[in-house]
Amino acid sequence: MMRRFVGVLLFALMCAAVLSVGQVGDSAQTAAVSLSESLPDGLVEEMFNGTCMMTSEGQQSKQNLPVDPSLQDAKRGGDLTPVRSIIDPYPSFNGIALDPLHDRVVMSDTNKKRLLIYDRASGDKSAQETAPRQQIIGPATNIGFVAGVAMDAPHREIYAVNNDIEDRLVVFSYDDEGSQTPRRILHVPYSSWGVAVNPAREELAVSVQQINAVVIYRREAHGLEAPVRSLIGRDTGLADPHGIYWDEANNEIWVTNHGNTNKEGTTLSSTDYYNSEAGLALRLGGEFHAPSIRVYAATTNGNAKPLRTIEGPLTQLDWPMGLAVDTVNNVVAVANSVDDSVLLYSRTGNGDQKPLRIIKGRKTGITRPMGVAVDAKNNELWVANFGDHSAAVFDLKASGNVAPKRIVRNAPSGTPTVGMGNPMALAFDSKRDQLLVGN
Repeated sequence: MMRRFVGVLLFALMCAAVLSVGQVGDSAQTAAVSLSESLPDGLVEEMFNGTCMMTSEGQQSKQNLPVDPSLQDAKRGGDLTPVRSIIDPYPSFNGIALDPLHDRVVMSDTNKKRLLIYDRASGDKSAQETAPRQQIIGPATNIGFVAGVAMDAPHREIYAVNNDIEDRLVVFSYDDEGSQTPRRILHVPYSSWGVAVNPAREELAVSVQQINAVVIYRREAHGLEAPVRSLIGRDTGLADPHGIYWDEANNEIWVTNHGNTNKEGTTLSSTDYYNSEAGLALRLGGEFHAPSIRVYAATTNGNAKPLRTIEGPLTQLDWPMGLAVDTVNNVVAVANSVDDSVLLYSRTGNGDQKPLRIIKGRKTGITRPMGVAVDAKNNELWVANFGDHSAAVFDLKASGNVAPKRIVRNAPSGTPTVGMGNPMALAFDSKRDQLLVGN
């Protein structure tokens, strides 16, 4: 009864608006369709005949409304075809990881919800799409809004973490393909973004945006298993952490930070957010800091200060995303998303450091980079572009506005990207006739 009342009321309000402006848009008609099951049969017929009946001071007034023909068959709902859609039919690269031992590269695809695996030597300078050697996609995979990825060469496993929705990390074999059930599923905190693995220590680390933390688990953790330790608290300097890299050679964990923090969770221990009785220490307000790269000892636990911090105007950091350490040349490479560049710093740098090198410019093809991977064995640097349907492969010591050695494309060259990552809100600007999409 209440649903019918609300349906009639909303439809009446729509009709009132129509009578006042003399027209109805697609959105209003579509809303009317969704209400049709709640309306009396007579009113439904009036609605889909393009008619609104209103009573004012005892008099009936009738106004014909233009109706989209595609809605005529939608009187009772059902499996309807959209009038039109805004969608990117091609993948969007996000995270990237590389295993030079097995000559494989994996990239996450936030658009089609999958993992794409390529041969390390894939790509060329042609304009054609590059075929992957395999892909992991389908309902059994538990892959959703996937972000960071990591490769574990000794165990031949791929780790992928879902970001804003699914709150889980999935693990696959190098040989998995199609709609494959993960070897393991680990439930992680909301808004986890990056993942790094250290096979020698039998541990994996996950960056968490919302609570400004890095949580560390057993490598084979699964289900609701709690982390063995965490980096969390004001002294850590973590502020909307994204990219994470485990430097096994130097026993360090690197983390990129966007700089915004909401003070949520700063008093939590490593397991408090799994304890319903502890609750969540939420303080009102937030802060904005400069973007940064912070380096911690791999064994750090709790509210500990970083060993080193790269931060300040000279760094040119602007939404730093994925990062990778070149331990042979003592350099760290960072995907600098908003600036369409890759920044390279000294591995031992600290403070307001200028980059040693910058790869940027029209020739590079770098557009909204989200991830980087270092291949010291083959002297190559991989860059995953979110804004160009491509991954570019450079010489490891490339600098400036230089063309890549080769390009891995997930769509033909020049194919535009829609640019939507995880659309959560939609608004219509009637003045400018535009749709505003919040990712």
